Amino acid sequence: MTSSLSTPSPGGKTDPHTGNTAKHVLVWLGVLIIGLMGWLWLAPRLTANKSDVFYIGLAAPLSGSFAEVGLSMRRGAELAIHEINHNKELGHIVLRLATADDRSGLDGKDRAVEAAKELVVNPKLLAVVGHYFSGPTLAAAPLYQENQISLITPTATSPAITAQFQGNFSIVPDDYYQSVFLANYVLYGLMRQKIAVLHSNTSYGKSLTEFFVRELAVQGKQPMSVVEVENAPFKPDQLAPHLKRLAEAEIIFLAMNYSSAADVIKWLKDKGVTADFIGGESLGGPHFIRSAGIYAENVYAVTPFLPNLLGENARRYEASFIQTYQTNPDWVATHSYEAVRLIAHAVRQVGAERTAIRQFLRKIIREEDAIDSISGPIYFDSNGSSRKPIAIGEVKNGQFLPARFQFTYVKYPELVKARKESVRAFKMDGRFVKRTTVVFTGLHVNEIKSFDPVAGNFVADFLLWFRWDPDQNEKLNFEMTYGKVLAAAIREKYYDKVTNNNFISYDVSAQLDGVFPLKEYPFDRQVLKIRIKPKVKNKEDLILVTDISDDSFLRKDLGLKAWKDVQHIQFTSENEGIWSYRNPKYNNKLFQLNNSQFNYHILLERKTDQYIIKLLPLFVLVLLAYAMFFINFEFTASRFTVGVTTLLSSMSFHNVNKVDVGYLVRIDTFFMMTYYFIFFAIIETVLASALHIKGKRSLAARVDAVAIVVYPVLMIGTAFVLFN
Repeated sequence: MTSSLSTPSPGGKTDPHTGNTAKHVLVWLGVLIIGLMGWLWLAPRLTANKSDVFYIGLAAPLSGSFAEVGLSMRRGAELAIHEINHNKELGHIVLRLATADDRSGLDGKDRAVEAAKELVVNPKLLAVVGHYFSGPTLAAAPLYQENQISLITPTATSPAITAQFQGNFSIVPDDYYQSVFLANYVLYGLMRQKIAVLHSNTSYGKSLTEFFVRELAVQGKQPMSVVEVENAPFKPDQLAPHLKRLAEAEIIFLAMNYSSAADVIKWLKDKGVTADFIGGESLGGPHFIRSAGIYAENVYAVTPFLPNLLGENARRYEASFIQTYQTNPDWVATHSYEAVRLIAHAVRQVGAERTAIRQFLRKIIREEDAIDSISGPIYFDSNGSSRKPIAIGEVKNGQFLPARFQFTYVKYPELVKARKESVRAFKMDGRFVKRTTVVFTGLHVNEIKSFDPVAGNFVADFLLWFRWDPDQNEKLNFEMTYGKVLAAAIREKYYDKVTNNNFISYDVSAQLDGVFPLKEYPFDRQVLKIRIKPKVKNKEDLILVTDISDDSFLRKDLGLKAWKDVQHIQFTSENEGIWSYRNPKYNNKLFQLNNSQFNYHILLERKTDQYIIKLLPLFVLVLLAYAMFFINFEFTASRFTVGVTTLLSSMSFHNVNKVDVGYLVRIDTFFMMTYYFIFFAIIETVLASALHIKGKRSLAARVDAVAIVVYPVLMIGTAFVLFN
């Protein structure tokens, strides 16, 4: 057989065998490439078919008068399952959602037991999320207990749910925990003394009231009035005899569901009652605000999901929920999401087995064992009831925002006792708690003056502002957590006597430090992080929260030439620092205190068009080297010339565009590999030409044919490994 690229046969005709060889090579090359692409497409799908499918149950009011909260539960659970499966968090295990409508409402005609029966017959059911109300949850619990199925309720608050059934757990704080918290918050957070209680004649209303009044008595107080009303429909004549007494109250505790509370608040405010209102978790979401309308303004409530008060994961969850469902998540959806996430965490630790999951969940009973979640670390008491931190929200302009004071647990009680100045700390449910001031913090970036990813820093000019109650901290300054302030000037300073709000804003220029990995260059993404902490004597007495969650309506493109400004994210977090180094005054302990930190992240994506244009010549050189194999052997000198020219050109081009970092990034590795490929082509030319000169034309043609196949396969394989 003669070479496919040999000299023409006598008479000017091409050797027919040579033409056939070339055709065969091209055909096999096409088959090989198509087969490789097909395998890359098919392999993940074949692997997916080997997955084990298991189910998580959802029992919720998917129809009836409370279908809107059932829809929230379903959306939260579905989003969690989608993310877990999409990210392959459980390996070969794939989760599916099995739903059952319990039709629970206020009429007592729910079908909780029937819904539970629908779920437990599934042999691959791992656990159940539900139900919404406490009554249906208690009714269905024996079925789950009998089948060794863990029940995690995101919303039901009766302490009996976890106390009576070992396999039951709650994400939401129960009636006891909420009531103890609220009683202390009224006394020591809002500083109210004249307290009235209105409760519905339901088990929920009676339970909250019992624990609330009991905790007031522990603190040496008692309510000035306790009034019971029928749950629905609201009858004003029930409250009329108590109107005068209620008008004297400073604050009214509402122990009832959100729809009844909305009716009561409307009637009392229309009658001129000026007292504040506070309630449990049922009031702490958009369902209450929609029911009460403008009457919801300034109402306080346990609010399990306050994005302004939470961290980066909460912000990303919120964005993902909005993108999926075109609406904001409420706490019901969030707790359902967290319940599914908790089950998945258990599966990841102990496998997809019902009993093992229950045993794992029952071990999460200490704060140090807590599982991270969207709305705070999850851990339980000995019964399985949630003991995550409680946040208080206040309705402002139609949405719940963090109330101006929150309660935080004291990490080291001995430090509080040793402080000379007055500290509002007290004991609540066996733990020391203190009143902490919320500082609403906002930041708007005007300009990124410089960004050097290799040096690991950037310079930003921004407007920074704070709003806070100056009750304990009249003055407030700031400092950068990672970086230094180059210049800062006060723009505005104002104190509002009516709202007791301090306001101060600064024009700031700062150099910020960061770590900017370049492994994906030139297709990398980077995050510029501006992190701020309060500069006061006792940092732990303040909580920085985001004043605005999204500044896209006012921000402009930062104008970084090589970068696209993709997104800005604001959130709060904690920064740990050592407060005291073995001070004998404190028994030589090493105290590590957490202080609040405000974070403003700028997400950048490198513009690739300029790099693609610059890299086009490299691909031309690679293809030119490939063309060497198709040049006839009588032009061997030309083949050498092409090979050497492409090698030198590639090396020269790389030197011009090389990123000056201390290690090879992917694009540099690809450049280096092209040298070897072009060098391979030159060596192949030497070998094939030598064989041709010695008269072994058939063998030379075979060497060329092999090179024609191997060269592109190596190139495609290398690119796939580097950039996949």
